[in-house]
Amino acid sequence: MLVVKDNALINASYSLELTEQRLILLAILNARETGKGITAESRLEIHASEYAKHFDVSNDAAYKALKDAVDNLFNRQFSYSQFHKDTDKLKKVRSRWVSRVAYVEELAILEITFAPDVVPLITRLEQHFTSYQLEQVKDLTSIYAIRLYELLISWKQTKKVELSLADLRLKLGIEPNEYKAMNNFKVKVLDLAVTQINQHTD
Repeated sequence: MLVVKDNALINASYSLELTEQRLILLAILNARETGKGITAESRLEIHASEYAKHFDVSNDAAYKALKDAVDNLFNRQFSYSQFHKDTDKLKKVRSRWVSRVAYVEELAILEITFAPDVVPLITRLEQHFTSYQLEQVKDLTSIYAIRLYELLISWKQTKKVELSLADLRLKLGIEPNEYKAMNNFKVKVLDLAVTQINQHTD
């Protein structure tokens, strides 16, 4: 199953828990598989059994992931840069991921409606986009491993990328007060992410 994201979204700065990242990925897959396109009003359904199957977790873990998402996902935000219309000036955009989220407990179904700013970043992908198979990230359990994998895939064609430590921390969604000591950042973020990427991805 192919995950496709606009590069602006890949390079965006955000912090999502593991289950939230996985739910966003499933929602993107659902959006693409409708075949009809989506709008800012589209309600995408994710069933707990779908989550359990794709990420090899128990049904109980899947139910909990969907239920917790109602409280957490609605408040999550991301930011990215975009050129201002008809100029070469950059603007910083800040948006929520979803404008609406609901959970049907009896059916174990999560309903997600993407925020208006997100819709074009996962649907209109004629030019600058990154794609990968969901299979590649299904076994990654570090939130930083998933983000780093997406960044690496987006840079695949360029072969070499130079990035400041501050930029990398921003893209990985690390708060200024987190992992301030370099050895902490290396062990708990970078080394863990690289090990998981080497073990479980292409």
